Amino acid sequence: MFANLAIIGAILILAGAFMWLKPSPRDRHLNTLRTAALSAGFKLDSIRIPDTSIEGRLAEKSSLITLYRLLHRFEKGKAPRFTVQRTTGVSSAFLPDGWKWADEHRPGETVTQDLHEVLVGLPDQYLVLDAQPDGVGLVWDERGNASALPAIRETLERLIAQLSA
Repeated sequence: MFANLAIIGAILILAGAFMWLKPSPRDRHLNTLRTAALSAGFKLDSIRIPDTSIEGRLAEKSSLITLYRLLHRFEKGKAPRFTVQRTTGVSSAFLPDGWKWADEHRPGETVTQDLHEVLVGLPDQYLVLDAQPDGVGLVWDERGNASALPAIRETLERLIAQLSA
């Protein structure tokens, strides 16, 4: 009797471990979406940004999130470097309401004015905009499907054009 219970217990433990390894529906969605993004020419990176919730600001927490990037080589003198993110707290100077600088880099005045125009028109699901000398990137809530990727590409291409002008 005890041996049978031990065998059943061992089988249940193994079955539970295999069920735990099975990807969740959210994981399967993200895998499909990110595979489509790679096929569409995006480069996926991870970026660490500050947590803008009240608890996150008090505890100085940060989050590691996925950045959808388009590579682009900017001219040496025009290479931007900044990261902005949506916030529910106080907005940063020279940015629209609901946006703050997420790093210590600040672009020049003309770039900041162009960035202001871009940020005002972004949909709510776009959470972070990042520009580096080798390209630009965007973080979004990843709730949509691959049909959202062309709009993300268009937004990033528009930002590249404004930063290159």
